[in-house]
Amino acid sequence: MGSSIILKLLNVTHYYRDKKSKKWYQPFGYDAENIELNNINLHIYQGESLGIIGEPGSSKSLIGRILSGEVKPDKGKVIRKMDVFYADIDDKYLQDISVVDYVSHAVTLFPYKTNTHKVEQVLKYAHIEEQSDTPICELSDEAYARLLFTLSRTSKANIIIFNKILQNLTDEYFEKAIELSNEYINNNLTIVMIDDNVERVTKASNYIAWISHGQFRMEGSIKQVIPLFKDHERDRNSLKTDDEKKNFDLDWKENRTRTPELTYNFKRVDRYNHVKPPVVLVRIWIWVSIFILGMVLTALLMFNDIGKIKIGQNEDQASIQNQSKNPYEEKLAYGIVLDDSIKLENMGSDKDLKATKYAFITITGENSKSYKVTVDNQSYKVSKKDIRYFDPAGLFEEHSGKSLAPFMSNNYSNYYEFYNSHLHKKHSTVTDSLVPEAGGNDRFIVPITQQPITMIFNDQNKLAGFTIPMKDKEKLKNKFNIDNNFWITKSDEGYFMADFKNNKWIYIEL
Repeated sequence: MGSSIILKLLNVTHYYRDKKSKKWYQPFGYDAENIELNNINLHIYQGESLGIIGEPGSSKSLIGRILSGEVKPDKGKVIRKMDVFYADIDDKYLQDISVVDYVSHAVTLFPYKTNTHKVEQVLKYAHIEEQSDTPICELSDEAYARLLFTLSRTSKANIIIFNKILQNLTDEYFEKAIELSNEYINNNLTIVMIDDNVERVTKASNYIAWISHGQFRMEGSIKQVIPLFKDHERDRNSLKTDDEKKNFDLDWKENRTRTPELTYNFKRVDRYNHVKPPVVLVRIWIWVSIFILGMVLTALLMFNDIGKIKIGQNEDQASIQNQSKNPYEEKLAYGIVLDDSIKLENMGSDKDLKATKYAFITITGENSKSYKVTVDNQSYKVSKKDIRYFDPAGLFEEHSGKSLAPFMSNNYSNYYEFYNSHLHKKHSTVTDSLVPEAGGNDRFIVPITQQPITMIFNDQNKLAGFTIPMKDKEKLKNKFNIDNNFWITKSDEGYFMADFKNNKWIYIEL
């Protein structure tokens, strides 16, 4: 897998999972249960074959449409650095033109010059020459999947996104899909496969993302994610009563329906005509608002000498100029605290936060002096000198965990599969299994009782990694030609960072 991130979802939220549930008495016809995607973050790398799986109704198909640009999110950003070919089986019913016209138009969008012979090649490879005059909407799902697969293969796009294509391919074409996936990985290109057929996704992917109730539940290698997903589906499919189904996965359901900020609800009126309130209610709200505003102004005048308006100094221009200095530029990286503790200054209130040594923080912006960081969906600022910057897209060395194991404590290296199986789980879930030391259950760093290992929790309060004691520091430096006090290497599914000053390893898995 390459080190460059070429496709990102940053804090993406999308509303209206069920548009029919609009209630007339709500100001904007909005209910918390209507959230379709809630605060999604996803980084897709070059040379990655990413499979996206999830239970029915998890909104995984919407992820593909947002990644491709077909749908714009209500909140958050999508960043694409390369051209995309998007193939969605559900688009079949939107196309009433003939197969040959559809292909003729599609090849004109390829990033290279084509001719009429290319159309014939596509039809032949997809085995639909005899259906060239058939409307697209009348094709079988299997024939349409073959056609979309052929077009994507022929497009030579840097990024291909499949939505429900694999599950509709014949065994012959699925083998070709595996070949295409391997070809893209070897050529440092990217392919994303969103599908209900987990077995096929497993065979064609080298990395898995599991979406559940409009949120990413887990990301990792096939051996990390698939067994847990299958256990989850086995439990879900065993439910019989309505009460069992209602209470299953309750914590994830509640997270999905967490109401976003009220300010944004008002902004969305212009985007959706169907959320506009009835005219009568609008007039009532306007008059009520005017009345309340009048009462507030009257009270202010009564307590500040009626009729007198105090004119302050003309400082507006200066304050505006000061505010515009050094704005934060958006970025996505991470920071590691190497001091004993630092203060994170809350940008929205006076509730600052203390981050202890080895806290792992998400950086969402920077200016010349400080970083803007996110913790539990709140923004803080911190001086650049206080944290060690880490960008996962950097060109780091890559070494296997096996080659690094002799230089770390056996407490972790001998049982790393056990420890790593807890990664990406919630704080409370992890600490039920890996018991914290008495009084040591910190927000960011939690020592494990009777072990020299500490847990590191990320900005969403999920387990992101561990700190591990270092062994044979000088031998480690000599073996890998390290000449500074902080060294980062990519390893398997994550990153090992060597803090030679404190004789510690930091393992982070994004």
